[in-house]
Amino acid sequence: MNLDSVVRARRRIAQVQAEYVRELAAVAADSGVGDGEQVTAELAVAVAESEHVVRRELAWARQLATRLPYTLRALSGGDIDLPKATKVVDQTTVLDGDSAGRVDEMIAGKLEGRDAGSIRRIAYRAVHKVDPDGAAVRAARRREDRKVQILHREDAMATVTASLPAEVASATYASLDRMARSARNRGDPRTMDQLRADTLAECVIGRSGDHAGSGRAEIYVHIDLPTLMGLADNPAELAGHGPIPAPVARQIAEDPTSTWRRVVTDPLTGTPLDVGRKRYRPSKAVADYVKVRDRECRFPGCHRPAEYVDLDHVTPHGCDGPTCAANLIGLCRHHHVVKHTAGWQFELEPDGTLHITTPRGARHTSRPPVELCDGVSSGERRHAVLDGNGPNGGVGGRRARKRRRRASRCRSEQGSSAAFGASGGSGSKQGSRAGTH
Repeated sequence: MNLDSVVRARRRIAQVQAEYVRELAAVAADSGVGDGEQVTAELAVAVAESEHVVRRELAWARQLATRLPYTLRALSGGDIDLPKATKVVDQTTVLDGDSAGRVDEMIAGKLEGRDAGSIRRIAYRAVHKVDPDGAAVRAARRREDRKVQILHREDAMATVTASLPAEVASATYASLDRMARSARNRGDPRTMDQLRADTLAECVIGRSGDHAGSGRAEIYVHIDLPTLMGLADNPAELAGHGPIPAPVARQIAEDPTSTWRRVVTDPLTGTPLDVGRKRYRPSKAVADYVKVRDRECRFPGCHRPAEYVDLDHVTPHGCDGPTCAANLIGLCRHHHVVKHTAGWQFELEPDGTLHITTPRGARHTSRPPVELCDGVSSGERRHAVLDGNGPNGGVGGRRARKRRRRASRCRSEQGSSAAFGASGGSGSKQGSRAGTH
């Protein structure tokens, strides 16, 4: 066992990371005033990374190259790696250039041999020594930045985080823990972690984590008909999240708050051809179709669910671009703005294939995320879309039975197949803001 070789290899990785940081800093320096977002978008496409990651790395590079020369020198020498260097960047972001330089000089020589957590604490203490009066100001600013976020994970799970004032977060957790312990003392067999999580869900949407369903917010679950009927176990897909197991999708479908909507798909490709229009005014039909087709923002690397996007004319309406599915794509508000900046070119084919050319000439092609299920013949491919709504629209409800009878007639039509979907709930108001632009 040669540990020295491992250490040397790790130092070489850090030195390459330093070179990467300098190249990023050069790109940031070359971009003109007001071009930052466009450079970020184009670089994200070039390196096949999300804009959030690219924006963060560009910020790191600017800080290290212009404000933290000692930390960058430690990275170049292999004394620390990039994740450790970013701990210093994160702590000094709140300071002006001179103060950040003083912190950088103060901690120089103290970083080698330290883990990332220790480096963060060293930098944090140095920041307080350099700028003790700024602590209260920064605390007030951070409280203004309180927010809730969702992080989608594997195995049909997601994590919701809330950034709150420390005393509010502590009181919230203590309250959840108290309610969970009360349920535990009454003989509830769930673990304390499960009870705290389920109690939080019950407080917000009226149902716990072990009872699947969409609550009142609108969500879309795409599932093929054989899987929905229990004849197959192909993965379904939760829009904005990704694949979910067939049993989980069927559990959502059987929830009494789910409603159904017919979707007609191409029997060979699975591409949606039509979306049931009875629930919506005719002017909403095209918007519904594009949302079902695209599922997410069509910009590379963006996974914002389609119910929260703008519908944008690929050929501008002012240039005689028609308002139809063959000329509309879903883009989140940020990428809607990017599309209309100078140099970007978007082309849409009738089947939904999108070609994007960046200002520097790089070309990216993507197709709508229609996933055909293995083991299902082309004549049997049928997709469903489910989401939360009132009790009359459930799987066993009167409306659902009527829709299934209509879909049965649709299955006999040549060249198409029937599918069902659901929509509605109070959360649909938010989704309905995605107007045609």
